[in-house]
Amino acid sequence: MASRHPITCHVLNTVTGRPVSGLRCTLSKKTDNTSGPEFIPFASADTNNDGRIVFWNLGTAFNDKATSASVKDFNDAASIGEEGYQESHDTMYCVKFDGIDELFGGDTFFPYIEIVFKIPAGKYGKEHFHIPLLLSKYSYSTYRGS
Repeated sequence: MASRHPITCHVLNTVTGRPVSGLRCTLSKKTDNTSGPEFIPFASADTNNDGRIVFWNLGTAFNDKATSASVKDFNDAASIGEEGYQESHDTMYCVKFDGIDELFGGDTFFPYIEIVFKIPAGKYGKEHFHIPLLLSKYSYSTYRGS
């Protein structure tokens, strides 16, 4: 199995300076259908003890016994495309970080955070896309990581 999926996350609590473990996350892809564009979830995971998601579980059911998908299965589930898992157009994804309210004991302004990002055409399968999230009770910050 590869060392990681092509889309990864890292969550840090800036109040404590520590990683956030056990945070529920869902990964979705934007699709256009007859009722208009929407994000369809296709993978989920909990952050590990270092606050990271390097492998996703296919589907959106959180299950302690769920196993990480292979990179090929992950790419297939993401409907990335055929040749080298590249789309011929830009593709939008969304990572939903859930359970932030519980992390801060209900004392937070953002109970969950959704980060929407775009992978340019032809870049998927050739680059790694890392989404760091820095959290506090009343603010958050993100950027494109490496």
